[in-house]
Amino acid sequence: MARPTPSSSVMNESQYDNLIGKIYDAAVMPELWPVFLEQLSEVFGSRGTVIYLMDFASRSPTCRSDEISFIQSARTDPETIVSYERYYSKVNVWLENSKDLPEGELITTDRLFPVRELVRTEWYNDWLKPQGYFHAMIGHLLKQDTLAVRLSIFRSKQQPFSADETAVFARLVPHLRRSCMIHKNFSEVKRVLATDTSLLNRLPVGLVLFDKGGQAVFVNQMAENLVHCSDGFCLNAAGRCLAGNANETRALRQLIGNAAELGQGSAMSLHRNHSNRPLSAIVVSLQNQPVPFIGSGPSVALFIYDPDRPLELDDSLLTQCYGLSPAEAKLATALLRGQTPSDYAQTRAISNNTVKTQLKQVLAKTGTHRQSELIQLLTTGFGMLAAPTQAAVIKD
Repeated sequence: MARPTPSSSVMNESQYDNLIGKIYDAAVMPELWPVFLEQLSEVFGSRGTVIYLMDFASRSPTCRSDEISFIQSARTDPETIVSYERYYSKVNVWLENSKDLPEGELITTDRLFPVRELVRTEWYNDWLKPQGYFHAMIGHLLKQDTLAVRLSIFRSKQQPFSADETAVFARLVPHLRRSCMIHKNFSEVKRVLATDTSLLNRLPVGLVLFDKGGQAVFVNQMAENLVHCSDGFCLNAAGRCLAGNANETRALRQLIGNAAELGQGSAMSLHRNHSNRPLSAIVVSLQNQPVPFIGSGPSVALFIYDPDRPLELDDSLLTQCYGLSPAEAKLATALLRGQTPSDYAQTRAISNNTVKTQLKQVLAKTGTHRQSELIQLLTTGFGMLAAPTQAAVIKD
């Protein structure tokens, strides 16, 4: 079946193909939506083009969004857009008669509201007329319950939409709908990835994910801190690991290579210049199989433990979980960070007997019998509850 061609009175085939390309470019490069809308406005002689989100239940529009990239406008005054959001959407006489417009269907506004009555409305005199708007072509690109992604193309009184123009634009709408859906799906994946990243940043150990070639593709915050210190472990500009000396660098890279190629996990110590206690490095194979054309994801996970970095724990969690008093919770977190009871007493300017009494209460309330059991309980039970921070992505 031959592809339908646009009417030459609207645009030629090259312009049509170019617009289609811009639509899909914008789906994966959101910064190109304004470029597409401007070109669309040029082709259709629009005095203003807007894609926005409309909630028909509350008559509340969203005309600007950092989260929804296709919510954009072209050839419109930002203050006018703000006034529409704040007030004029409530008096838009076209809205009520178009709220049931099916997804993907277009309509011109002369079919929504009589032109002779339009000129007497507040909507026309206070919002449309000052901008030189009179006619509009409206469609819903996506629709869900009372929400709709709404496209409006405005033209002057001397520019009613012809049947050819409406027909050509109707052929663009399915592509616009698919582009918006692609963005929606990408956004959902991004939100899942952001959640995963947040969880990985709660790990009390450094985590670096490597691809099959030994290049870092993800670094959690703890590992980023170690990289910044550059003492025993860091990454070079290409995202490959470096240890404190050449021998350990070769050994660590070999472990990562074995994990990627052979599925072998292993561990080693990474000695440091500024601490007598080395880092512990554990290499784990993720056994990812490459997908044809797409490639492969992370193949190796490197966990790095720094014995000099104590866990940071929110006192209130211990209060909520075990019923510790604020003073008892502060003592427990201090012990977790490596302080001795006597050091804590001195730091807090309280007696050793007071600390001993508090420690007995902490042990009783947590069901532990000695300080080492308490530390193990807190480490295993709360080790992933540090405040999350942003990860460092080394490579897309």
